[in-house]
Amino acid sequence: MLREFIRKLIEVRGNDLSFLNVGDIIWAKRYKTEEEKNKIKKGHQESPYVIIKKENGKVYALECTSNPHEEVEWKMAYYPIGRFNYNMSKNTYINCTKTYRLQEIQFVEIIGHLKENDLNSVKKQLYILLNSRYKIKPYIEKKYLDYKISVGDVIEQNDIRYYIHSLNKRYLYCYPLKKVINKHNSILINNTYYNFDFTHEEKIKIKSQYDLVDTFNSGEIVIINKFKEKLEQNKESKSLRIGALIDYNAKMYYVYDEKEDYLYAYQVYSNDALMYNTTSIQVKKGFYKTYFSQVVLRKDKVIENSKIRRCASREEILKNAKLLSMPKKMRIEESKGMTKKAQLTGQRSIEDFVPMTILKNENNQKYYLVINREGNVIEVVNINEMNDTYSFLLEEGNCPFKYYRILSKEEFDIYINKINELKEMAKKFFG
Repeated sequence: MLREFIRKLIEVRGNDLSFLNVGDIIWAKRYKTEEEKNKIKKGHQESPYVIIKKENGKVYALECTSNPHEEVEWKMAYYPIGRFNYNMSKNTYINCTKTYRLQEIQFVEIIGHLKENDLNSVKKQLYILLNSRYKIKPYIEKKYLDYKISVGDVIEQNDIRYYIHSLNKRYLYCYPLKKVINKHNSILINNTYYNFDFTHEEKIKIKSQYDLVDTFNSGEIVIINKFKEKLEQNKESKSLRIGALIDYNAKMYYVYDEKEDYLYAYQVYSNDALMYNTTSIQVKKGFYKTYFSQVVLRKDKVIENSKIRRCASREEILKNAKLLSMPKKMRIEESKGMTKKAQLTGQRSIEDFVPMTILKNENNQKYYLVINREGNVIEVVNINEMNDTYSFLLEEGNCPFKYYRILSKEEFDIYINKINELKEMAKKFFG
């Protein structure tokens, strides 16, 4: 009945789509003719669209999908909108790489409207796509992308990129991004490494000339803030002590003991180095090869001329010491098992499995949201089956979960509210 009423309303308005507004989410046919319809698989002949442009009575939109193409690795290609935010049956992704001109015959019904922050974020992604070297670009002029700059954006000024961590009416407060990427000091976000210089803050006038080149959502901002805190903690705790991994005289050493004036260490190499009959030790979740060739270094010389790369945790120090005490053949076999297990967790450490993180269970291929964490115990919920909730003990190197992506703060809050509602209902029924 509602669809028939809307269709009649369209005819009254002159059989056009001029009543639609930018940001409207509509349900529409993906075809204009029967010939086009027959080429589309049943069940996929209609989908949501988001209106992004109106010009001279014509309406242009971005198509949505519940299954973004896996081969598209750049985050700017798709923008996620949660099903709870917009009362949809599935989590949906806006395809930002192509705009479609919609015809009256395609329209079915209006199903919602993008929230202001989502519409602003979509416009920013479209702007960045247009300026990029990405091979697929949307057909939309920049004058229709009147976005507002915000925390989490990356701007470029005088060939330097800056990450905006706060702002007011006059200034943007930013951290520079280093051009040379050192993976050991960088953070991996959506298949891209970023190297933030948190030691220097720049103040840039909002009304000055700069260009938007990247942007992070609220969940990614949480990851960046956590990474900054970790760097600050590491800086305070790092010292020439047992467990330190240092660069000295163009060589890398792991400190396994110390005395008043001397450090006892063994030389280590990158885990990617083509070396045989070595043992792999672990430092801050990373692996390094060594022959356990022991050296004695003078502390005063090392302090003047060395650089501390990272420091092993207490647990790692004990594991490395245990390997050192083993016969050569045994420790080589033991380290092979350690590195093989560590590969199961993918590119991310289990330390990053925090609330707001979506994980993929490699055993059942389902996606779970981390809603709580106490130590190494996480509470997860199936993102499509709210009753599938349970706790899991994380073990480094023995974990079925793989990092997928971070949820936005707004969508995460909606999930939490839904889960709390289910828990309250369960209390009433089961006491």
